[in-house]
Amino acid sequence: MNREEFLDLELDDQIAYLNSQCEAGKGINDISAEISMDQREMGKFGIYFVKDRFMGKPMRGYQTAKRSGNEVTKFDGAEVLEESKGAKL
Repeated sequence: MNREEFLDLELDDQIAYLNSQCEAGKGINDISAEISMDQREMGKFGIYFVKDRFMGKPMRGYQTAKRSGNEVTKFDGAEVLEESKGAKL
């Protein structure tokens, strides 16, 4: 799997793929070379390698272009929330 194919997957699918590669006996360096990403880059996408296992951050950071579903815009009701505090978006 190349980098683009990997990034097109959802977070759960990415984690499942990476962990399946670990179970197949590949090391972190082999997996990183295969998808052309180092651990620092994976961290930007909310993927971490801890104790021979990959884990995903429950809420990805601002480094990704994919929406996590937790965003609030003024069209989603943030304007109403902020009005109660005396400020408006």
